[in-house]
Amino acid sequence: MSFLPEQSNVSMLSKNEQKAKELISKLGLKPLPGISRVTFRKKDNQIIAIDHPEVYRTAGGNYVVFGEPKVDNFTQKLAAAQQQAQTTDVAPAAGDVSNSPDAIQADMQAAAESSAPASKIEDTEDLDAGDLAADDIDLVVEQANVSKGQAIKALKEHNGDIVNAIMSLSK
Repeated sequence: MSFLPEQSNVSMLSKNEQKAKELISKLGLKPLPGISRVTFRKKDNQIIAIDHPEVYRTAGGNYVVFGEPKVDNFTQKLAAAQQQAQTTDVAPAAGDVSNSPDAIQADMQAAAESSAPASKIEDTEDLDAGDLAADDIDLVVEQANVSKGQAIKALKEHNGDIVNAIMSLSK
């Protein structure tokens, strides 16, 4: 009997697994190479993962998977990765994306400021509302997230039509 090198990847098959593979080969199943991981989600959101599986496909489109199943606890892995990132205190690179709530809010605020229209009507500018209802103006201000002056101008342009005023301000 020869000795195996330390880093060799040898898998020992049980007798039942060998018999199953022999029967599958007789059924004419086709092996699917290149699959590195197969995961299954159970009803209770528990994830079962098989790393480096042997996958076969039937003529009807069903799959047969061989390998060692392990319970994959994704939340534990995520917590460990976050803890490791905190302990190393590595500053993210310029291309990295941060998912912290503060960073997301800052990005959203910057995007809103950069996409704001250049020609804004100031609130200090007194526009005569005329026959427009105050409730209509408040509704346009709230829905389109604009100043009162912009809402009055849009309502006048659309002859008091609230929907069209909001749509024109939302562009």
